[in-house]
Amino acid sequence: MKSPKIHKDWKYYVGMTCLILSLGLPLFGFAVPFLGLQAAFTAIFIGFLTIGGPEVMILLAVLFLGKETLSYYKQKIYKCLFKRRKYKPVSRFRYYFGLMIFFASPTPLYLNAYGEHLLPADEHLRHFILMGADLAFVLSFFILGGNFWEKFKSLFIWNYPVHSE
Repeated sequence: MKSPKIHKDWKYYVGMTCLILSLGLPLFGFAVPFLGLQAAFTAIFIGFLTIGGPEVMILLAVLFLGKETLSYYKQKIYKCLFKRRKYKPVSRFRYYFGLMIFFASPTPLYLNAYGEHLLPADEHLRHFILMGADLAFVLSFFILGGNFWEKFKSLFIWNYPVHSE
């Protein structure tokens, strides 16, 4: 399928500016409390920056960019996200190390639920241990590599093709 051609005129640049603003406006909401405004104005301004403003900017971006430009970027994003990739296999040590982290990372969560006395009594330290366990779980997917991602994804597909060797 041939990529649509985009025309970079003034509408393109206004549309891209609106699109970037729609992504950045919520971030400006973090600076509003430091402006020293009254509480009601602060709440309204933060509400606009997080709820109303980005939606308006996205609508303006769609209006200015047009169908051809949006389909061009949509095709680029889909191709990047959904194309089938061949992954290099990881080493045996890295795979088993990643599995160890994958299965051991929920341990502090279970200890927090069922063996509370086994974790430190200090709440801050306990939270850091639990956040570290969550981070270790997420990092284990990156340690295990792309082939594991495919194996893990197959757990959630009902009729995933099974390869017999």
